Amino acid sequence: MTESLAASVRGLRHEAYASHLARLETLTVRELVELSKARRIGLTEVFDILADTDFLVGDWHPAWREAYDTVRRVCAERGLDGLPILCAAAADAAACQGLARLFGSDVGIDIHVRLSEPWRFVMERGARL
Repeated sequence: MTESLAASVRGLRHEAYASHLARLETLTVRELVELSKARRIGLTEVFDILADTDFLVGDWHPAWREAYDTVRRVCAERGLDGLPILCAAAADAAACQGLARLFGSDVGIDIHVRLSEPWRFVMERGARL
């Protein structure tokens, strides 16, 4: 039995999410600080945004939490744990991008862009530094 197109695309999104988590492990202090400055939305806003979709909290919250906790751990490893506001903001931005990669075309382009915006800002800025 062949895999459906939807299932194969979903698999690619899971791979993109896994790649994103791996990238989070390598964030530098500079990137973490830039990511914290780029935060546009946090968990409360994600709840509000996704309330208008067919996704249940259980569909996305574990992925959000995994990306968020990864960045919090990386911040601590880089000596930034004394700056909890910075760590939380960087973790929010990274978690949003994780959801954007996981959902891909399963959400409207407006939602995808809103979730991806902080990460794109940091990567573009990083390319100029």
